Amino acid sequence: MNLTTTQEYDSDKNFIPMTEKYFEYFGTKNPKGLEGLYASDIELTDWNGIWKGRLAVLEMNESIFDNELFVKVNTINQCDNITYAHITITINDMDLKVLDVIEWTDTFQIKRIQAYDGTLR
Repeated sequence: MNLTTTQEYDSDKNFIPMTEKYFEYFGTKNPKGLEGLYASDIELTDWNGIWKGRLAVLEMNESIFDNELFVKVNTINQCDNITYAHITITINDMDLKVLDVIEWTDTFQIKRIQAYDGTLR
């Protein structure tokens, strides 16, 4: 299997603690903490749309923060500069099973988040 990457990354970098920090900030509705983790050109894609740039992503986060929110991290795995997090997000008593694929820069900022809804309905 051939995998292609756009940039070489130090395979010794551990992005899992920063992924845990991301979910801590998200789950506690901490936009200032998230702002520090987001690269200026971050891109977020989920089942509702695409947001490009730090300000757009933070505004989308704020719209979620207007609701009752609980985040449970089930597992986090890493391959190169990408972490894969299986999480359960409870928004207003509705559980969503989500896979977040988070791409990190070599300076430990989030470059891209792709969120996939795996909730059975």
